Amino acid sequence: MSKSPIYAGRILIYSTPAALTQHIEWALNQNLGYQVEPNWVNQPLSPGAKATEVDFNSDQPVAAKIAKALISWRYLRFEITQRCKKSGDATLYRITPDLGLHQASLASNGDVVLNEHQVNQLILNAPSQKRLQQDLEKALGNQWDIELEPYRIALASCMSETARRSG
Repeated sequence: MSKSPIYAGRILIYSTPAALTQHIEWALNQNLGYQVEPNWVNQPLSPGAKATEVDFNSDQPVAAKIAKALISWRYLRFEITQRCKKSGDATLYRITPDLGLHQASLASNGDVVLNEHQVNQLILNAPSQKRLQQDLEKALGNQWDIELEPYRIALASCMSETARRSG
């Protein structure tokens, strides 16, 4: 009887210099433990850049390892989601050149979730209401959403155009 993978996820590389695509593939293959062959498309928001999406399954949690491997290349914009099929727990990693790394837990509908401890720490450490608002927005990843949304739309458009052309 074969055991099905416990973890599933998606890697969305929104923008990378074309010269890094092979390095990214090597990092993905090494951390996933099997070969992936991403379908790279041109990223219209960044001339000369590429974008792709890769779904994965794994017996081990690998999203943090992949994020760590990819963050060393400064010019990448990407998101990695990973869900544990047994518990339903999910994690999101997103990275932009300007903002760096944001990690968050996700609800089943994809919303970012802050736990009681995180909220209490934000309240306790906020010197003002304005600072509390800023810290909550950072914890929720609002700036990452704002920066990545145009890239999400462009990647979705490019991938659907590629699918239409291939038939």
